[in-house]
Amino acid sequence: MRVEKVHLIVKRDNKDIFGLPLLGFLFKNRYMLTFYRLSALFLLFYAIIYGIIKPDKENIFTTAIFWSLFWPFFMVITLPTIGNVFCMVCPHGFVGRYITKFGLKLRPPKWIANPYIGLILSNVIAYWFVIYTFPNFFKSPLNTALFFLFFTLLSFVFFFLFKGMAYCKYVCPIGSVNSAFSRTSFTWLSTYQEECKNCKKPECVLACPYGLNPSKFDERNSMFNCTLCMECAHACDAVKFEIRKWGSSLYKEIKNPKLIEIMVYLVLVAVITFTMRFHHGLSRSGLSEYMPWVVVGKYIQNTFGLPKWVDMTGLVAMLMALVLVFSTVYVSFKLVEKISKKGFKESLLILGYAFAPLMIVGGLSHVLEFFFIEYYHKIVNGFSQAFGLGIVVEPLAKRGDAWLNIFKVFPFIAGFWSLHILWHRVKLLTDKNRLLVFMVASALPVIYLLLSVFQMWVMINFPPSYHHH
Repeated sequence: MRVEKVHLIVKRDNKDIFGLPLLGFLFKNRYMLTFYRLSALFLLFYAIIYGIIKPDKENIFTTAIFWSLFWPFFMVITLPTIGNVFCMVCPHGFVGRYITKFGLKLRPPKWIANPYIGLILSNVIAYWFVIYTFPNFFKSPLNTALFFLFFTLLSFVFFFLFKGMAYCKYVCPIGSVNSAFSRTSFTWLSTYQEECKNCKKPECVLACPYGLNPSKFDERNSMFNCTLCMECAHACDAVKFEIRKWGSSLYKEIKNPKLIEIMVYLVLVAVITFTMRFHHGLSRSGLSEYMPWVVVGKYIQNTFGLPKWVDMTGLVAMLMALVLVFSTVYVSFKLVEKISKKGFKESLLILGYAFAPLMIVGGLSHVLEFFFIEYYHKIVNGFSQAFGLGIVVEPLAKRGDAWLNIFKVFPFIAGFWSLHILWHRVKLLTDKNRLLVFMVASALPVIYLLLSVFQMWVMINFPPSYHHH
């Protein structure tokens, strides 16, 4: 069913991106959005085909597209700034909206309608487990191409079988991740309520492929599952895309909070932030042989005679990080339960949103540093290789360059921002013993900050030998 556009005379405020000529054109214009999506779709299939045709390591284009462009720039950089633009341009969702129109439109069974599938199976196990245990696996252009070909075909099957964009909601490795972390951005989709008061036929809801109602986003303080596809904005002029204070929704009450959002924060803080601090940071320092995950990992590796391409140190580091994060949260929130007289789950659902910045904002340190060390020249040389441009560039920096230390500030911004949000969210939980509840609930961001300080101290006093890595 085609949804007709509702034409209203809307006076847009000065914070509405749609009311600013250039930004409105970039973020709302249907032809520009289609251009972004077709470009992403072309790069997806070209990189996959290129990886299958040229599977050897001489192919730098395929791995550069997925690991140096898509992941760091369309995820880590955009989520804490302009929001969920990766899903906005995602080729899977773009094609999926058309496939669903002609598909079977079945209701997904309960065992599929579970966002933890995407988080645990598709994200942690299919990607991060492989990254840490078999570190060279995704360095292969062929493996990278087959990995994304698998998820591309899987998405098309899901879009054909089920209604409601089930793949994006439940199976996509980054679907729930993007919804949760986009809260840290300074953008927000909603509607002009004056124009919505007399609306008897909400065209914005009918236009949304996910069945969401943007006029309720402010009331619920949630845009969960919104991919910024802008179909609602094309259907009704009362929809607005606003510039607000960074992470504004994290300071206010959230109606019907989602446990999956809290789990996204905790799981990815463990498997990305803490594990990278352990394995890619401290394990490469002059004290590496004393780190517990190195000791245990090497013991397992030697005891069972595992081949060198299996990295038990990485796997043990990830498991230790998961245990540390979840045990810290469990113990601290059990104490919060006793102090506040509120339930454990209730406390976690209210206070847990404060952990949002820890991975996504702290991750900017790694991404921005690696842009100069690795991503820039791989992206440029990869495109040059694939399209015959004849351009060859060198890295903009090398490991150990002193000026790169400027990016070390981001983990501290993330940690102190998390504490700031937590202090405000404690008011939503209880008026009694606010300071004590805050101190106990802040265990995770405090450990995060202490680990960042410890890593810096170790790297200064026991520096790594970069030529070995």
